[in-house]
Amino acid sequence: MLFHDYALRRDATRGREREDDLTGLADWQGRVGAEWAARADAMEGLLGPVGRAGIDALGDVAGLRVLDLGCGAGDTALDLAERGAEVVGIDVSPDLIALARARSEAVEWRLEDAAAARFDPPLDAIHSRCGAMFFDDPVGAWGHLRGQLRPGGRLAVSCWRDASENGWVTVPLQAAGDLLPEDRRALPPAGGAGPFGWAEESHVRDILGQAGWRDIALTPVDREAALGTGDDPDPVARAVAFTTRIGVLAARLRDLPPERRSEVKARLAEAFSPLLRDGAVRVPTAGWVVTAQA
Repeated sequence: MLFHDYALRRDATRGREREDDLTGLADWQGRVGAEWAARADAMEGLLGPVGRAGIDALGDVAGLRVLDLGCGAGDTALDLAERGAEVVGIDVSPDLIALARARSEAVEWRLEDAAAARFDPPLDAIHSRCGAMFFDDPVGAWGHLRGQLRPGGRLAVSCWRDASENGWVTVPLQAAGDLLPEDRRALPPAGGAGPFGWAEESHVRDILGQAGWRDIALTPVDREAALGTGDDPDPVARAVAFTTRIGVLAARLRDLPPERRSEVKARLAEAFSPLLRDGAVRVPTAGWVVTAQA
């Protein structure tokens, strides 16, 4: 799902400032969903390597009814379908669901909030790639979803570990450095309803445990991912375009004068050039694969 727009906000449940995406249902139904739909291939380049480990963790899904939670443009749902699953792909973004529907009719696509959705017949498994951490009431949502599974149903979620371990965050922020206002230079913290909401193992175990899940396990996954969007033949330019449109750095460039933004882009190009391999700028990514049973 989303890591597009960020701002500091007080998290009353965790007693500290957190960097949040400020993307509610209205955002996904509008500009944010449209942004992601326009850059679906680039998002697959970033999310795919860690995400595939999450799908693999489900094991054999042939003949199983599987929910792909936060299915986005449909990549993961189609992967599950190719492995023989009967897939329901659910997302709240009409732009992303429209793109997914245009790609294939092999999946049941649903434009709906998973926190309240009901499934008949019940599900055998739930999968989510970077879409598990955006519920306003996570314990309630995950308790509801557990109730939509058959007894013993499986869960597999891929999500990000700490921001400091992810090159798609650290490389751009370090490159921008002193060109950003001082209050926009820090790495985003773990916790809350943002991309690093499930970065802390204890927090994930607490949410799922309270929601009634059992046999909860977290396995670290380290992969290399590609950055890039647009039609520019230069992969470094594509990585700069991606980083300044989507991600932790993008919103921190807001309100900067054009000349400062140009300086940031030049710094990014310099930082990305040594990371060019096999036709793309590649950065380390670090995630969890979270598994559990209903």
